[in-house]
Amino acid sequence: MVFDYAFSDGWLQRPDTFSRATPTAGGIGLPISPNRRSKRWAILARLFSRVQIMTKSGCKLQPGRLTNLRRIGRHALLWLVLALAACGLQTDLAADTENGATPAANPTPTAPASSTAVSLQLLPAHLLYRGAFALPDGDAWSYSGHALTFYDQGDPDGASDGFPGSLYTVGHAWEQRVGEIGIPQPLITDDFSALPRAAILQPLTDITGGWLGNCTYAPGCEYREVAGLAYLPNVQKIAWNLRDWYNVGGYDQDSLGWSDLDMGGAQGVWHIGSRSDAAYHNARTSDYLFTAPEPFAEQFLGGRWLIAGNHRPAGAFGGSQGPTLFAAAPWIDGNPPVAGQELAAQALLYYPENLNCANNQFDQCAFPNYRAADRWGGGAWVESGGKTAVLIFGQKGLGANCYGTPGADCPPSLCTAYQGWQADPYEAQILFYQPSLLAEVAAGSRQPWEALPYTIFRPGETLFNPTCGVLQAVAYDVTNQLIYVTESDAGPFGATAVHVWQVDGRLGQEQSLFLPWVVGSAAPPITSSILKVEPVSRKAQ
Repeated sequence: MVFDYAFSDGWLQRPDTFSRATPTAGGIGLPISPNRRSKRWAILARLFSRVQIMTKSGCKLQPGRLTNLRRIGRHALLWLVLALAACGLQTDLAADTENGATPAANPTPTAPASSTAVSLQLLPAHLLYRGAFALPDGDAWSYSGHALTFYDQGDPDGASDGFPGSLYTVGHAWEQRVGEIGIPQPLITDDFSALPRAAILQPLTDITGGWLGNCTYAPGCEYREVAGLAYLPNVQKIAWNLRDWYNVGGYDQDSLGWSDLDMGGAQGVWHIGSRSDAAYHNARTSDYLFTAPEPFAEQFLGGRWLIAGNHRPAGAFGGSQGPTLFAAAPWIDGNPPVAGQELAAQALLYYPENLNCANNQFDQCAFPNYRAADRWGGGAWVESGGKTAVLIFGQKGLGANCYGTPGADCPPSLCTAYQGWQADPYEAQILFYQPSLLAEVAAGSRQPWEALPYTIFRPGETLFNPTCGVLQAVAYDVTNQLIYVTESDAGPFGATAVHVWQVDGRLGQEQSLFLPWVVGSAAPPITSSILKVEPVSRKAQ
C-alpha cells in the first residue's frame, strides 16, 4: 500500500484514499505495509507535524527542537530532510519578500496536462556557465543586443571550437539595424577587454524593409525598436517583432513580420491574436520571440510553436504585470498572411494589471512581488536529460515602487538617472516555469496568471555589472543546448557582452535529496534551494 502525499499550498497533506499508483507531480509516495500501518502512520504524523511547525516558524529551529529529535530516534534524519525540503520549496518566492512584500497565494494545484513531473524540472544547478564574448567593435554595435536569435546553419567554418552556428542581433539602439555574427569561443573572465570579439557575417541593415518607420495602425502610433528575433527553420525566415516601449496612447498596433535569411524580402506586419480580445493587446505580445518544442506545440498548441511576449512598466496601457507568453504560427495563417492580419494565437501566460499592486500593495499582485520597474527581455524553452523548463530572463526590482526622477521624486538610484518607474535595488533573475502548467492554460483548466515560476536563479555575480546589469535578449542552440544572453552596456562606451550557459540535465544531482522509500520511476526528488546554487565566478580559469 502507498500513501500519496500531495503538496497543497506548500504543505504535505494526506488524501482520503490510498493508491498504489506512481506518485504524480508534486507528490511523494510512502510505502507502508498493512501490518505496520498504524505504528508508522503515527510516526509519520509526528514527522509531518514537526515539518509544519518548523516551516510555519519561518524555517527556524526552535529552542529544544534538536533535543526533541531524540524522541523519534532513527527517524530524526528523516524529519530533518523533510523539513529542509519543505523550507526549500518556499525559499525561492519567499526570498523576494523584502521591503514588506507579500507574495500572492498560489493557485490550487491540478493534475498536469502533460507527463512532466517535478523530477523532470530543470534547476539552476543544470546551467553551466561557459563564459562570454563581446559583440563586434565600433559605435554601430554599442548599446545593442536588444534582440537575438540562433541560426544553426550560420558560420559553417566556426564549428571546430564547439560553438557552431551564428547569431542575428540588433545593433545600436538609435538605429535598430540587424546583423549576423559568428560565435567565438567564450571566455570566463572579469576583464571585459579580454573577451573575444564576434566576427561580422552580415552587416547591419533594416531587416523590416521600412516597416520600422511606418506604423499605419492609427495616427500617432510608432515603432521604436526591433524587440524580438526568431529563426523559423520550416520557412527559412527570420521573424521579427516591432515594439513601441513607450506607447502611452495604448495603440494596439501590429508587430510581427519576417524576412529572408539575407534580411531582405520583409513581409508583415501582423497582429498576434484577435484585436477584439484585450488579452492579446500589443502591449503583451510585441517584444521577445523564441520557439517551443514542436512535439509540445503539436500536442497542446495546435502546432503554434513561435512564442511571443512583452512586459511594459506597471503593466499599463494593455500590458501585463509580469512576463507574458503567447503562441502563434504565421505559416499556418497564410504563409505569408496579408498585411494587418490578425493571427490565430494561444495565450499561455500573463498577469492582469492591478493599480493597487503598482501602489505597493503587493498582496494584490498576481505575480509574486511584482515591481513596476521589472524588466523581462527574453526567454528560452529548454530540454536536457529528460528535464525541461521555460526560462525567462530579466532584471527584478526589489525596492518599493516609485514613479519619478531618482534623487528628486524617488530615492537615488545607482542604475538610472531618468524619469520613470523606479524600484532600487535590482538584481538579475532567471525565472523557471513548468511547461505542464502552460499546457493546462492552453487546455483551459488553468488561467494564464495562475502559472508561476517554480524556482528563480540569481546569477548577478556572473554579469560584468552585477548591481545594474540586465539579462536581456536570449537565443538558444537546441542541438548543443547552449543559451546565449546579451548584457548591454557591459563594457566601455556601451559595449555589449553575450553570456553563454550550457544546459545539462545530468548536472547538479547533489542538489536533489533522493529518499530510498520514494517509489515509482516518476517519483520526484525532494529538491531544496537551501542547498545554495552559487553563481559561477568570472575569474579566469
